[in-house]
Amino acid sequence: MNNNNRGIEIVSKQGQTGITVSVGRESISTQGEPLDVMLSKQQSSVYLLIDCSASMNGKKLDQAKQAIVNFATDAIKNNYHVGLMGFDTEARLICEPVNEIQLLIVGVNALRVGGSTNMVTAIKIAHDKLKYIDGFRVIVIATDGMPDDAKNTLKAAQLAKDDGIEFIAIGTDDADRNFLGKLATRQDLAQKVSSEMFAEAIETASCLLPSPRGIVKR
Repeated sequence: MNNNNRGIEIVSKQGQTGITVSVGRESISTQGEPLDVMLSKQQSSVYLLIDCSASMNGKKLDQAKQAIVNFATDAIKNNYHVGLMGFDTEARLICEPVNEIQLLIVGVNALRVGGSTNMVTAIKIAHDKLKYIDGFRVIVIATDGMPDDAKNTLKAAQLAKDDGIEFIAIGTDDADRNFLGKLATRQDLAQKVSSEMFAEAIETASCLLPSPRGIVKR
């Protein structure tokens, strides 16, 4: 049996005594004996890295802004603090992780389009901000094209993954599906969608966030 709901997994294998309960990176086995456990909430953090290159100008960025607000609203309800960065020729930290949607909306309204797609610097900044934070750490990247330097972008992402930071990658238009798959922590955390579905994909990425809960044995 495998019951997985936002990161909670209960597994019973044939021939094995008892069950194993997994939440995120934590696991505990009953080993055939009664076990008294409870789930504890962990404050977790996610950075949204939004492509603000010239090709995002107009309707695409406007729709992405509303999707960011909807994503953040759901993530905050699930005990995440949400931060925001925009990247074009430069990468700009718009908002540190917060748990008040009104503070984030101010940052969302500050997003403006620029030039190219400097994704690597955005990842490095987010990594630096997240690596010393407790709880789950996630970077969500939304882009409509390829980064200026794909090779070094993947290297920067791997360094963050080595520190336990998870990646969700969302792309549209000129984004490369294979690149998105390498950027994300797992294939199921990467998706390329049509431009009409781009905003919805950003919004519903909140459902892919690990459950910010841990296991406490009592």
